[in-house]
Amino acid sequence: MKKTAAPALLGLMALLLSTAARGTEIMPDSTLHYYTSEEITVSGQKGDILQQVTGSESAVLNPSQMSVYKVINMMPSLSQQSVDPYGLADISNYHESFKFRGVEATAGGVPSTTANVEGLPLTGRPGGGATIYDLENMQNITIYSGVMPASKGLGLANVGGKIDMEIKRPADEFSVDVKQSVGSNNFGRTYLRIDTGELGGGFKAFGSASTSYAEKWKGDGASNRNNMMLGFSETFSDRVKLEAFLTYSKGLIHPYRSLSYAEISDLDTAYSKDFSTNPADPFYYDYNKNKFEDWMVMANLEIKTGDSSKLNIKPYYWSDKGYYMETITPTPGTNLVREWDIAHDLKGVLAEYSTKLGDIDLDFGYLYHTQERPGPPSSWKNYTVSTGGDLVFKNWSILSNTSSHELHEPFIEAKYSTGNYRIEGGLKYVNYTLPSIITYTTTGIGDVSYDEALASNPSIDASRSATAAKTFSRVFPNLTLTRFINDDTSIHLAYGENYVTHVDIYPYFISNATNFITNGITFQELWDAREMETAQNFELGMKMKGTNWSLAPTIYYAIHNHKQAVLYDPALDATYPMNNADAKGYGIELEADYKPSRNLKCYGSFSWNRFYFDQEIYSDSDKTPIDVKGDQVPDAPEFMAKGMLSYRIGDFTISPIVRYSSTRYGDVLHNEKIDGATVCDLDLTWSRPMLGFKNVDCSLSLINVFDKQYVSMISTSDYKTLKTSYQPGVPFTLVATLAFHY
Repeated sequence: MKKTAAPALLGLMALLLSTAARGTEIMPDSTLHYYTSEEITVSGQKGDILQQVTGSESAVLNPSQMSVYKVINMMPSLSQQSVDPYGLADISNYHESFKFRGVEATAGGVPSTTANVEGLPLTGRPGGGATIYDLENMQNITIYSGVMPASKGLGLANVGGKIDMEIKRPADEFSVDVKQSVGSNNFGRTYLRIDTGELGGGFKAFGSASTSYAEKWKGDGASNRNNMMLGFSETFSDRVKLEAFLTYSKGLIHPYRSLSYAEISDLDTAYSKDFSTNPADPFYYDYNKNKFEDWMVMANLEIKTGDSSKLNIKPYYWSDKGYYMETITPTPGTNLVREWDIAHDLKGVLAEYSTKLGDIDLDFGYLYHTQERPGPPSSWKNYTVSTGGDLVFKNWSILSNTSSHELHEPFIEAKYSTGNYRIEGGLKYVNYTLPSIITYTTTGIGDVSYDEALASNPSIDASRSATAAKTFSRVFPNLTLTRFINDDTSIHLAYGENYVTHVDIYPYFISNATNFITNGITFQELWDAREMETAQNFELGMKMKGTNWSLAPTIYYAIHNHKQAVLYDPALDATYPMNNADAKGYGIELEADYKPSRNLKCYGSFSWNRFYFDQEIYSDSDKTPIDVKGDQVPDAPEFMAKGMLSYRIGDFTISPIVRYSSTRYGDVLHNEKIDGATVCDLDLTWSRPMLGFKNVDCSLSLINVFDKQYVSMISTSDYKTLKTSYQPGVPFTLVATLAFHY
């Protein structure tokens, strides 16, 4: 395993920490508790009370500024796991390892991410959309856990919660931001943003670009990503404004090797085991990579139709083209190399009208969204490896039509205040149609492109197809009552419903097709049996603050219907996802911050999250009960505690960070136990105006200071192995950053 030795730096840390006893600047109070920065604001919303962890700490929590999940993971009940210190190669079964209150919103082949941009579902999965946005170009990141307003969490899924990123608008004055980072494993990242300022006629714009590169900390291979973003704003009059944003990104990623439970149980070995360097080995590192090119464009036309009303129209488009190449083990002892070519897009428009009717604030909106597959996949090709190290075409394991998800989502929201009370609520109507899937027989089709394969006019395999689309229609309400006890204390009671639909039954069916068909089960039957997982969320929370402290306790309860779990069915001798269980969740969250002196700021969060199956699960073949009742769902720590101090000495700031996560399990039967872990980070930053610059920042970030060995990412829905797979956590990593703001 590659490591960076730093005894001198650790000695320096001890010396600096020993001086941390003087202090002095109390931050301004507001309804928010926060760590400040000009770069980004990270906030969590519970009821109508906004809580915030912000700022230069956004860079502390994620020095590479490439992963939104790393930035927000100090907040309670948010479980983010990582194998890559820079967020470039954090891929677990084609999505990021992230949970709200034990709920993994992107598991189960859900073709969307947990992150929206400007309220729009502008990222999809699988594909290359995870890190196409530089976080320096975002000015607000808001997290909604559980209950959320009807106008938020739009898209194909919002169960558990949603992240919304707001783009940093063009500045009113000319400015330049330059940032250079270097770190362990030959990491390097350069970021540049130029804002034109007001150019006359109400026009202003910005342009940014970044390039990032890092070698893996174990094994061969590297990851790089190049991002570009352009934005402009034109104010035509006091009532009409147009904004538009364009993002381009291209990345080549070498992920880390997924490990079995037996392999991850020996952590010393797990921290060195990765892909092979031998091209004759199916587990050769360069047979395991993904490459994607992405384009995103969106606009916002804002028309003020009155003193208290306005209309926003937001069209958007995202294109994603590339491939995954990876080693798979469809059956024990059989290793193949699979190529998954992806060329899909999504597009839509959000129209939203806000107005005031007497003392009631009203918000009406309608989202139309269509998104091409995958997921689920439309083509998989398998290869064997010759003794000479060449890939030899074996077969098409999936060849199916091009089809799309389609969503119609109107909503209405209202807010009314009287005396010390505020009531707000809304309704969201979800009309979601899953794509039809026509599977073709591939006998005689060689190693050609997807379009060429379809052009050969292959016959339809009816038993592996779902020619009839499946539509879900349902209304999702939300209601929050807030009581303001005084200027510093409020309490809220909230109820809301969320949804998600899992589509990964298709690749599992294809991988186990013989077993299903022999037992008289067709794919159309399983597709028709798919249910939308829904969650009913109840929440009671409080916000209190004093002159130099704030406290936000929350208790919640959730009922999930049609929860999915990936299980082994002995009657079919097959592993596949079942969508027929109910689950419940409840827990306690606590956030607190304290400023005992002008220069010392403390933040901490604690969460107890129980999320468990409320019944036995029954197989789809012979209805055999599988006893999981009362068991915590996989990869969901029951307890998490996180803390951060920020101590300033003149222009110098020391920020130690501690995160604890309790025991998890890799399977629903709790046969694969993963121990809890405590990981410590440290950031040292020097910042001041100088040399004509508005600010110059120098920072040194030490990730996993004590080089703790632990298990991080768990994938319980793994298309590669049809079993749970695991990844070790990030080892000790050092990152230095120099930034100029002009």
